[in-house]
Amino acid sequence: MIAPTTYSEWTKLLDQFGDGNDTVLEELNKGSFIIDAGTATRFYIKVEEVYKKRKQNWLDKFQRSFQLQDFKTEDDFEIALRDGKQNLSPLGKFVMLKGFPDDLNKTLKKDLEDFVTEIKTSLKNNNLKNAKGRDKIIFLLNSFELYTTSEEIKTSIKNNTPNTNEIIAPTGRKIIF
Repeated sequence: MIAPTTYSEWTKLLDQFGDGNDTVLEELNKGSFIIDAGTATRFYIKVEEVYKKRKQNWLDKFQRSFQLQDFKTEDDFEIALRDGKQNLSPLGKFVMLKGFPDDLNKTLKKDLEDFVTEIKTSLKNNNLKNAKGRDKIIFLLNSFELYTTSEEIKTSIKNNTPNTNEIIAPTGRKIIF
């Protein structure tokens, strides 16, 4: 499929993403859109609507996983958190789409970071009262953050270090022999 360039193409792909189709993220990332006075407001509203829908879907699934599971060990809790982080990954990619204007990216990214912080705070308040293995749960909750994409890591590394012949893994770590 061709990368979206018109408002109509963007809305079709945004609707698909809102309905849970993560495969359109690649096309959306390649897309471009020139914001003009006629479509700027509608485009921003559409992006916000889709973002909120996906965020609410993630929250519903995350809460349901905590309601349905009976955590007998810290490992069960760790699995639920890991799954939550993995399921949050498409939202993280969405807020970093290259086709979005910079102000929209910053607003969405800040909102998602605040959302994750709020989730962490809520989990800490609700799960640490009578929890066994309290230290491990605190450690697990502190590690509950948005994943950064390997592209973002590569960009920051390239901007901060001179060009050398070092091997840099997709995780952003240097491999030293």
